[in-house]
Amino acid sequence: MKRWYAAQTQPRKERLAIEHLERQSYATHCPFVRRMTRRAGRSIAVLEPLFPGYVFVGIDCDRQRWLSINSTIGVSRLVSFSNRPSPLPAGFVEQLRGLADADGQVCFEERLAAGDTVRIVGGPFDSLCGTLATSDARQRVTVLLQLLAGETRVSLPRECLVAA
Repeated sequence: MKRWYAAQTQPRKERLAIEHLERQSYATHCPFVRRMTRRAGRSIAVLEPLFPGYVFVGIDCDRQRWLSINSTIGVSRLVSFSNRPSPLPAGFVEQLRGLADADGQVCFEERLAAGDTVRIVGGPFDSLCGTLATSDARQRVTVLLQLLAGETRVSLPRECLVAA
């Protein structure tokens, strides 16, 4: 019976590990989230693993040679206890797969409504709090910030906001 197991990867080698595990006919999953980061002085959204340094591998330990996973390119080791891989809780990976889109991106969408207090994450207004004014279908929001003794409207991507 196939179960899901965690494989520790080499630093920032999750995609490489997935590629080589799939070449060996193992089922894999690595959920990704979109995070804001600064590169060359600009804030950009990038897809990063939800669990950095780990990928999930579907294995039937009684029928598949699971020891070969430890020597797969990009993989450090299969998480094991007492020389036997330790399975993840039943339904854990299936639930993550249900939350993911076609690219493997998991979206933990916070329900924000006009009038909610929000905090900006990333960009020139990083860590400032304001009031959500509007939200549109293109994932753009307008936030009211109290700056220089006045109220200023700022338009941002939706992924730059979290509930305060």
